[in-house]
Amino acid sequence: TPDNSYGISGVGHNSKLLPIRIDDEEGVLTKAWEGLIYAADHGAKIINCSWGSTFSNGQFGQDIVNYATYNKGALIVAAAGNSNDERMFYPAAFKNVLCVAATKSNDYKWENSSYYWRVDVSAPGHDIYSTWPNGQFISSGGTSMATPMVSGAAAIVWTYYPEMLPQQIIHIIKNTTDNIYNISNNAKYRDKLGTGRINMFRALTDDFKPGISNEELFITDKDDDVFIINDTLYISGIFRNYLTPTNQLSI
Repeated sequence: TPDNSYGISGVGHNSKLLPIRIDDEEGVLTKAWEGLIYAADHGAKIINCSWGSTFSNGQFGQDIVNYATYNKGALIVAAAGNSNDERMFYPAAFKNVLCVAATKSNDYKWENSSYYWRVDVSAPGHDIYSTWPNGQFISSGGTSMATPMVSGAAAIVWTYYPEMLPQQIIHIIKNTTDNIYNISNNAKYRDKLGTGRINMFRALTDDFKPGISNEELFITDKDDDVFIINDTLYISGIFRNYLTPTNQLSI
């Protein structure tokens, strides 16, 4: 609740929250995927996943994401990971998930934020003042703190455009970020911190642009599909535009 002179207020003002416990008494995430399904089945429009692993669960995990996205119309926002490397982190790296890296107040990449081509956007994730058990507040950091920034922003954007699909909300947020690659510290991470740092004001006020997604990718050598030196590879894909039409698309 904003403007009550107590603690802080979150990004997604007046959003309804459905807290779901996914760990056991030892803090082990024993019900993470079940929790994601539970959220989707109980009407959560945005599912914040400030958790994950470099273990993908393969098609099992992607199927759960697709169920939430296509069957229930939910948008999953997930943390990119805190290992300061290019290892994929799941569920963030799955298709149909809005994958979030962490930045500092000066828009530098947060030291421990993971970075890779599958990241969609970045958001503040360093020295974030937030709630803590027993009515306390502390400052902490990580992509787990950056992710709810984006979830809150997505909630506000979706309120403005309630008829949009989850994929459309993703592209609106991606299309309206601020460029952070012109900062010298971020140059070596180019294209691995998403389209930039989120800007909720721009997401609500900028004109729509095209929103292109690669739905499927096919790679073959038209032989045995075992790729070796001097093979010629044929790459094709299915692409979908979720926003403004375009006739000048380059892939």
